[in-house]
Amino acid sequence: MPPIKLPAFVEFLGHDVSPVWAVIGFFILGYLIVGLPVHFRQGALSRDVWGTAGGVTMAVLYGAFIVGVYPALHHTTLAMH
Repeated sequence: MPPIKLPAFVEFLGHDVSPVWAVIGFFILGYLIVGLPVHFRQGALSRDVWGTAGGVTMAVLYGAFIVGVYPALHHTTLAMH
């Protein structure tokens, strides 16, 4: 398996993945990263509250990446070629 290069990964996140699926994926990732540890430490109610907060934060960060960072990276990459 060839190594994953950062420019290819950024291009995949910004161009190849449907925005809806990307937001869903980032929400699930944030929910699991925050929600599961909290579930085992503080219980199911805390998992739902903090997991949802983590998921929403990750989805918002992805949205900010697509709106603010990806276009700048994409134009910089094109200028290098």
